[in-house]
Amino acid sequence: MEDRARMEDRFCLIVACIAAVAVSACGRDDATSGGPPGKAARAAEQAVPPYAYPAPVKGHYKEINIGEFDVVDGVAYPDPGGRGTVVYVTSKAIASPIIAGSACPMTQARALSQLRDASYLEVTLAKGASKYFAAGKAFGGSSREEEVGGRYWQSRTKDDPDRAVGQVVHKQHGSFEFDLPMSKPLVNEVSQGDWIHGTRADTTAPRPSEQTVKAAYQAVHDAAVRKDLRALLAAQGFDAKQTEAIRGLDGIDADLAVYSDRFLTSSVPAEFSAKPGTAYVRIEGVNAKGRKFANYYHFAPCRGDNVVLVFIAENPQ
Repeated sequence: MEDRARMEDRFCLIVACIAAVAVSACGRDDATSGGPPGKAARAAEQAVPPYAYPAPVKGHYKEINIGEFDVVDGVAYPDPGGRGTVVYVTSKAIASPIIAGSACPMTQARALSQLRDASYLEVTLAKGASKYFAAGKAFGGSSREEEVGGRYWQSRTKDDPDRAVGQVVHKQHGSFEFDLPMSKPLVNEVSQGDWIHGTRADTTAPRPSEQTVKAAYQAVHDAAVRKDLRALLAAQGFDAKQTEAIRGLDGIDADLAVYSDRFLTSSVPAEFSAKPGTAYVRIEGVNAKGRKFANYYHFAPCRGDNVVLVFIAENPQ
């Protein structure tokens, strides 16, 4: 009886060892066993660390034609025309700590505002005064006000060469506070409000070539329709460090899914136009939902011959 008991115990031990080995093999990533990457390895590769930081902007805006929104982020830089400091703030995070030191922070901020479908406010401050106030939504309405003595808004700023710190209060529509690093662009950048309303052009800026713009559009189009954020940001000129930070922004993947539909099945430009500092291609076709459009895709130069898609004018047919 004792021999039989010992044999049964030994049998159970062998079965347990076989089971343990099987469990270990199943739980091991295929990559360690020489096979193709398993689900765990692919998930680890695709995982992006969250990128969060204290909001450098705080405020609220409400206007009947544009809508109502909070502002949380932005960029600030010296106006190339010597009119003061441009402060551009947005309703969604645009990774300001990582783009503030770039060669063209405003251009990158405009590109990310489009990607995120963000609303924005913009002022140009000179010694605490502001004679310019713009507001808008990436794919909605916009407005631009010039101060003519009515004092519809007031501002205060702190005298600091390295930071833009202050507050802007609009009597009718709201206010916001900001504490942003003072960017030092390596190229002259036209502000969002000036650019949309065509009130000021930088005649010293390069005129983008047709070949450059069409190639840039094709790269952005292909990445967007694939919903490949890494490739899209690379096509827009963001470096590896900026790309990883932007990919970690909360909600960015959902924004990309919406942005993707703004590109059409056709990628062949029907029209091209360029002038100093800006260029566009017109594309006719249907989006992923089968709706017909004739859209305008506007580009701005950044760092030499590189161009960045900064504005999409959608034109349903």
